[in-house]
Amino acid sequence: MQRRLLKKLWTGWSRLPIRDRGAIVVAIPAICLMMTLTAWVWSRESLIGVRRKIESTDEVIRESNQLLIEQINVETGVRGYAFTRDRLFLESYRQSLANYQPSLIRLQQLQQKKPGRLQELNTIQQWVQRNLNISQQVITATDAQRSSNTAAFSSKPLLYQGKANMDALRASISKMQQSEQANKDNLLKQRETIQEVTSAAIWFTAIISGLGFFAATYLFSQLDRDLRDREERLRESRSLLDAIVANVVDGVIILDEDSQIETFNPTACEMFGYQPNEVIGHKIERLLVEAQSLTRNQHTNAKQSVMDSPPVMSGQAWQTSGIRKDGTTFPIAISVSDVQLDDRRLLAIIRDMTEVQANQEKLQSRADELTRLTTMFAQTNITLEDRNRELEQFAYVASHDLKAPLRAIANLSEWIEEDLQGQLAPENQRQMLLLRGRVHRMEALINGLLEYSRVGRTKAPLELVSVQVLLEEIIDSLAPPDTFTIAIAPNLPTFTTKVMLLRQVFANLISNAIKHHDRPDGHITITVQEQGAFYEFAVTDDGPGIDANYHTKVFVIFQTLEARDTKESTGIGLAIVKRIVEAEGGSIWIDSKEGSGATFRFTWLKQAYQHR
Repeated sequence: MQRRLLKKLWTGWSRLPIRDRGAIVVAIPAICLMMTLTAWVWSRESLIGVRRKIESTDEVIRESNQLLIEQINVETGVRGYAFTRDRLFLESYRQSLANYQPSLIRLQQLQQKKPGRLQELNTIQQWVQRNLNISQQVITATDAQRSSNTAAFSSKPLLYQGKANMDALRASISKMQQSEQANKDNLLKQRETIQEVTSAAIWFTAIISGLGFFAATYLFSQLDRDLRDREERLRESRSLLDAIVANVVDGVIILDEDSQIETFNPTACEMFGYQPNEVIGHKIERLLVEAQSLTRNQHTNAKQSVMDSPPVMSGQAWQTSGIRKDGTTFPIAISVSDVQLDDRRLLAIIRDMTEVQANQEKLQSRADELTRLTTMFAQTNITLEDRNRELEQFAYVASHDLKAPLRAIANLSEWIEEDLQGQLAPENQRQMLLLRGRVHRMEALINGLLEYSRVGRTKAPLELVSVQVLLEEIIDSLAPPDTFTIAIAPNLPTFTTKVMLLRQVFANLISNAIKHHDRPDGHITITVQEQGAFYEFAVTDDGPGIDANYHTKVFVIFQTLEARDTKESTGIGLAIVKRIVEAEGGSIWIDSKEGSGATFRFTWLKQAYQHR
């Protein structure tokens, strides 16, 4: 898992651009330095704050001691004066009165920002004031005894009261000093913690800095290796470019940043008639009629290089004229693109368009000729359509005029038989029947010819059809003998097609299978298979079969395999079927051997032609 993660990280690192990797390499020592400076600044500021708090605590203890000493001096001076009545003892009292007030003020300043400490200081101040009051009362009482020369010592209760007050003052000051000392102890521990954290942070940043140094060194080595690899690939690319330029079939010109020719390949030499030393270092203007398109726009700054010129775009191509060494011009096509080698270059690929233009002129001439022929064919097609309509009208009229006398001949033969009923010899009766058979065949032949001529020219609508239902309707209309069996496969499709044409194909094939069967108990099978874009239908019978030599002949118009005297047939039905199937994009063929039945197979598009 760790190897996979490291491999993934290394792959991600390798995919980063060199600029990003260089930024990361530079950022590592910078981050380490920032961490060290941050730790040092935090440690310094924290230690300064703790030190100030410790100094404030020491000053509170010192000032409270000074206040207590001043009060003790007050008490000592007053007691000495009370017992001796010598006013020299009051000198310390007077000095203490002058010195205690600054200590109280300083203590108030120090304790002002400490919660709960001002209340303790107020209590101490009250004890101090009470002590001063008691001392003043003792002095007043002693002064009265001294002026009256009374020997009795009457200030004793006040002295006891003063002693109790001083004891309370000492306790309050001691309590405050203990709190300050406890606070100082906490501050000292906090200072030690900060020093330890600072030391750990310094060691941590030192370790990180060391790791960062090694990482930066490693990454720099990787970058150096990548840069060397890129330089090597660049040299290889330059060599490959030189090889391609030297062997490419088009003219290649490479321009430097000053729009001067740097490379002129052999094809360009042959194209323009110059040798490389004659053009290298020169401007490209001497080779092109419209050189300003490739160099600089005349409205731009003269110092603007070809690389920054607005008309030049990567992949841009245009046609202009080149100038050969002998001064002649010829059509060329130019494609321009930027290439990055050791410096930026402009690559111009030039192709001689002389043959292309000649071919284009020939193609244009052919196109004009095709346009003329197309117009002529369109006119011819219109004429043919008119002729087809005339022929169709003629065929209709002719068939009507031909069928009218045929029907008259058939009617006359029947009338003759009726008039001579019982007088005609059997041979004459047979000849009359033969006459009417020939008339009916002639009528069927005319109808078949009309139908054959219309195949492919009559538009049939597209309809959704179930082939199963269609076949049942066809079989019902054909009315085969009761002894005949027609089996329909269960997997016949339902699709959209030209139903009228498909009905005609099936009707002809099934009718032929019934009519040309050699037994009254024949069997016909109709099946289907899917063949890509087609359905392949098969109509199989167990009749006499068809010899392989006649497989093609049966689809030829007017061709029959039996004599017409034996079985009436026009020889048009299968020709119509073939023409319909092929007109709809399919094909039809026979699988049969003489004496083994016959299978007529035809393919029919699943999606019929929409425009017919």
